[in-house]
Amino acid sequence: MKNTIVMILRQHYDGYFEDTDIEVPLSISANDLVTALNQGFKLGIDPENVLDAYLRTENPIALVKGGKTIEELGLYDGTIIHVKK
Repeated sequence: MKNTIVMILRQHYDGYFEDTDIEVPLSISANDLVTALNQGFKLGIDPENVLDAYLRTENPIALVKGGKTIEELGLYDGTIIHVKK
């Protein structure tokens, strides 16, 4: 069984967006993913503010936050993470 999935990080700008494929381990927690993407892509998420430290996804629709793993959240290949810049 595959231990990773390929997700799309869609960064929305004024009037356009940019997609980046990212390979994500199924065993990573949602909080760890938020932190890693925030640091790697400079998303501007304040990790100290629990209310803002989340990502939203499409296919399936979900809020990615907390201690659940990506597998427990039910995310899969092709899931799109939306981020406003």
